[in-house]
Amino acid sequence: MSHLSAHQSALARLNPLMLARISVACAAIAAVWLTVATVHAEVIVVVAVTGMVVSGHAGRVLAGQRCAAAIEWGLAGCGMLAEFAVYAGISTAADLHPGAQLGLAGNSLSGTFVAGLGGAGTAGIWRLAIIAVILTLLTAMTDVCVHGPELAGTRLWLFGPPGDVRLPVACAAVVLFGARAAFLVVLVLGVAALGATIADGTRQGEERGELRSYRGDGRVGVWIGKWVEGKVPPWPPLIVGLLVTGVLVALGLHNLSGILLLTPVEAMLLASLASWHPHDDRSDWIVPPLIQAAEYVFLAEIGYVGHVWPPLTFALVAVVGLRHLDLAYRVRGNLADGIDRRGFGWEGRMIIAGVAGAIGIVPVTYSALAVYLWWRVTRDWVIGWSARHPAINR
Repeated sequence: MSHLSAHQSALARLNPLMLARISVACAAIAAVWLTVATVHAEVIVVVAVTGMVVSGHAGRVLAGQRCAAAIEWGLAGCGMLAEFAVYAGISTAADLHPGAQLGLAGNSLSGTFVAGLGGAGTAGIWRLAIIAVILTLLTAMTDVCVHGPELAGTRLWLFGPPGDVRLPVACAAVVLFGARAAFLVVLVLGVAALGATIADGTRQGEERGELRSYRGDGRVGVWIGKWVEGKVPPWPPLIVGLLVTGVLVALGLHNLSGILLLTPVEAMLLASLASWHPHDDRSDWIVPPLIQAAEYVFLAEIGYVGHVWPPLTFALVAVVGLRHLDLAYRVRGNLADGIDRRGFGWEGRMIIAGVAGAIGIVPVTYSALAVYLWWRVTRDWVIGWSARHPAINR
């Protein structure tokens, strides 16, 4: 009888965040065993991924359609950590076992565009992993912007929220066809999920909350915006910044040297002119994800130009995205005003990366920035959410 009551007590302690943490643990196990590249390891990966999907799905069902901002952020954050862990495991396996990159049936893909997807060598695979991370982050941020605090978030059952359908499909693909095929599947599903979220945004009403606060502006951006006092709408300066940055990235930042690497930063700083604008137009909900997309792409390209170790660029882009989302959910929970004072803001990080590229110290700068931001995100979760927000410990 006491044994039964102990089991009931353990089940009673299960809550959405506990289940989400279990899913992250399962993802970490899967990531580790992906690097072993044996049949025995593949069986463990299948079991771990199954546990990850089941626990993550159970956590979302238990949370329901409407829940506290702390629970929303916990589920979303854990889902993304699970994805990042698996993507890192796939890429690390390609690093450790270059001969096993094609998988069991991967020879059937040799000579196709999949074999060269992302670029040559394992650096190309890490590049695909970084793109997958960017898609995951943009989908999550777009969902936050689309659905105001009073509206339930989307449940993309076909494509999966962070940490759901994409991961078992990716693990199956990497076993059968190799890392590049796995990331191709992930990217296709990621684009579909992002497209579905954007389409959902076009059907929603205009009451979406504090969209301006989701931008992630830092002190510099807020200072620039103060000069025009919110009179500049967000779209005109943003379009100019995106055009300049997009063209330069497409042409290749490696063709720029010295101070010219700051050109995309200067162009994107135009978007700071709207940092005080209320973002109340019907289409302004897409502005924060576009600003952050430019930041992610710039950080990834500077890492490539600066010959940064690809896993370090991966870690930096991932933690920058988590920082953006952490700030957004704090705004939803009335715990922050949307100004990223301690994380430098999107414009501050772009300035730091651009200056580092101009003077040739990108690897050192990225190492310091990644360590600081991971410490910041972890500390803010433990102190700002877990310790102070009652919804965490319910």
